[in-house]
Amino acid sequence: MTGQEFRVLILPLQDAMYRVAFLLLRQEDDAADIVQDTILRLWQRHDEISESQNHKAYCLTAVRNGALSLIRSREESVEIPESIPAPDNLQDRLESKESLSLVKKAIESLPANQREVIRLSSYMGCSNDEIAGITGLTPVNVRALLSRGRRRIRELMMNK
Repeated sequence: MTGQEFRVLILPLQDAMYRVAFLLLRQEDDAADIVQDTILRLWQRHDEISESQNHKAYCLTAVRNGALSLIRSREESVEIPESIPAPDNLQDRLESKESLSLVKKAIESLPANQREVIRLSSYMGCSNDEIAGITGLTPVNVRALLSRGRRRIRELMMNK
């Protein structure tokens, strides 16, 4: 891959790479650092990158691996973003906050692979094929993990 091809194919993926890193790390500076390090590593190996491969999946997987390495080195837990908008009235706000807390706890109780695919699907809006490319799973496995994870969340929410 030439320098021009790298600029055209890889550099535009920085925003998506940042979103994946931020989703996993929940810290802006760390996410930006991981993206910068990943792009530097990709540039250092740009001659080895094939023009025929899925560049987006390759880049997102590289960022994901970097973020997971950082998490493992720090032994930090990952938080889920506050994504439910606050209602206008106070009673609805309290119920919404309580529901969000229950959903977070339910998601955190899932096995790591189910938790990751649910986050990528729900928070990143990734398709099953994109999740498969990022995680290295097959699309069938992704669908199964999403189904099992969602079913488990429903079960946990019904028991609360």
